[in-house]
Amino acid sequence: MRTEPELDVVDPLAAGREALSRGEWEQALAYFEAASERNRSAEAIEALAMAAWWLDNAQLAIESREHAYRLYRERGDAAAAARMAIWLGWDSLAFRGESAVARGWLQRAHRLLEGLAPVPEHGWLALREGEFAFLLENDIAATRRFAERARSIGTVLAVPDIEFSALGLEGLALASQGNIADGIRLLDEASAAAMAGEMSELWAAGRTCCYMITACERVRDLERAYQWSQRMLEFAKRWRILDLFAVCRAHYGAILVLRGTWEEADAAFETALRELRASRPGIAFEALVRRADLRRRQGRFEEAAELFRQVEFHPYAQLGLAHVALDSGDAPLAASRASWPRPKVTSIRRARAWRTPSTCSTSAVSRLRQRGRGSTWREYLPRSGAAIQQPNRLAWLMRR
Repeated sequence: MRTEPELDVVDPLAAGREALSRGEWEQALAYFEAASERNRSAEAIEALAMAAWWLDNAQLAIESREHAYRLYRERGDAAAAARMAIWLGWDSLAFRGESAVARGWLQRAHRLLEGLAPVPEHGWLALREGEFAFLLENDIAATRRFAERARSIGTVLAVPDIEFSALGLEGLALASQGNIADGIRLLDEASAAAMAGEMSELWAAGRTCCYMITACERVRDLERAYQWSQRMLEFAKRWRILDLFAVCRAHYGAILVLRGTWEEADAAFETALRELRASRPGIAFEALVRRADLRRRQGRFEEAAELFRQVEFHPYAQLGLAHVALDSGDAPLAASRASWPRPKVTSIRRARAWRTPSTCSTSAVSRLRQRGRGSTWREYLPRSGAAIQQPNRLAWLMRR
């Protein structure tokens, strides 16, 4: 049973940090509020923002980080101000779906860190840039470069949170590029370290394991995904990490779809959507696009297409719409979807029409365009595995 914190302590900031390390978010918030009232220091306000972030209080988290950013700038602490800018970049994306604003904050962090000797913020910035490259641009090569840079910084500075986070992100990039064995090996190592407590930041540990589930979903390693999903759900539940729990559910639901347990998968998506819309609306598309694929597999094509169109910026959505066209016997439309041009994305909520992620080989798209309606969609796929250069290439067109 959770008890009310004793706020009349000598150092409420230290007490709040202790509560935060135990996953007692409400107690930590109360301590940090007391600390910020006693002393409006940047450190107290930054800590208040972190407690608010854990509790999914978007407004308080963002306003407090902006306040701490200004205080650090006034103090002349460029590294600390950059740290706030990096967090505000992620908050802008996850809470509000504003990718243009998010990129602006990361660019601000770049400028602040220019000319400084290596500090952990260099590593965290590289990690966020790698995640943005993966999530917003589907630029796997860039993701790998950023991950390698972050890992180097984490190793030199002896910061395990950065080192293992980068190891996981690098593994995700490698697996997505087709080097599955090496990528999964790195992901297994990073996830094991995260679950074993080698990482001090709970949010970083959870994010590292998310890389694993994402990679397993991409390369269809169902058994590994199932095992790690169970561990992640236990981890998220134990520490009451609500947003991680919701994202885990979305990926776990996709694994259940591929295992054929569709009713259970639908329930997982419903819960994930409810939790994400309440806590991280900017990334609720992770559950929505996967539920759309379930609807397609169930033969509910109109409903699937409508859901996919709500998140057309997502590469899976374009593949899903191509799938719907093929299942409906419209090969030319499927080809058009498979080679859809990708504009720059400035807002997740308004973005449209991303090209699929290294999806269809040129020969496969050509086959789709040259043939008309009436034939089964499998005729348009390459007959040799040589045409498939990456695990995600044609994967959504090949797996049903």
